[in-house]
Formats: sequence, C-alpha cells, structure tokens
Amino acid sequence: MPKLPLCPYCGARFLYSEVRRSQNKKTGTCPHCEKPFCVGGGARRMILYAVSTLLLVGLNLSLLKIPSMNLTYLLAATVLGVAAVRLLVPYTVRFFPERPARSDSAGNGKNS
Repeated sequence: MPKLPLCPYCGARFLYSEVRRSQNKKTGTCPHCEKPFCVGGGARRMILYAVSTLLLVGLNLSLLKIPSMNLTYLLAATVLGVAAVRLLVPYTVRFFPERPARSDSAGNGKNS
C-alpha cells in the first residue's frame, strides 16, 4: 500500500494536502518540528507516469477491438486513467534531511 512521506527528523506523517502543496518545491519545513528538509521523488514520479502511460495505451488498444466502441468511450477511459494517476502522485514524493551548506573557508584551496 502506498504511504505518504514522513518527516526525516521527527517521523511525523504529512497530510495528503500538505504533500500536494510541497511536491513541486525543492525544500520544505516540517510543521511539527520546524526543521527544513529537501523534497525528492522525481524518479518515482517518472516511473509512475511511464507505467500508467503503457497501461492506458494498452487499455485503449484493447478497447478498440470491441466493435461497438467509439472515440467517446476511449476518451472517457483515458480521462479517468489520467485522473487516477494524478491522485497517486503525492505518494511518490519523499522528504530527505537538508544537506548542510558548505562554507567558503572549508577546503576551497584559497588562502586568506
């Protein structure tokens, strides 16, 4: 069963609406512990899109073999499939601890 992401620091589970708002951002802040984190999951999202595209193409091709099938039914099946995939996108988001910022004086080879 797909699960919504957890805060990498305190382990709090985020609500569906919170994940939907943060899925296109690079960073976020936990509302429970107030610590910043990185938002990831692009590879999972691409896998979801690829698998769903293959399934929808297969569904449409199989529905085309039915003699009484017209374009309206194919369009309706495709729209329902796309809507279902859009509902699953927040389950592909993952939160990671924020990387510490590198200071300029640490290992850059410049002398002061």
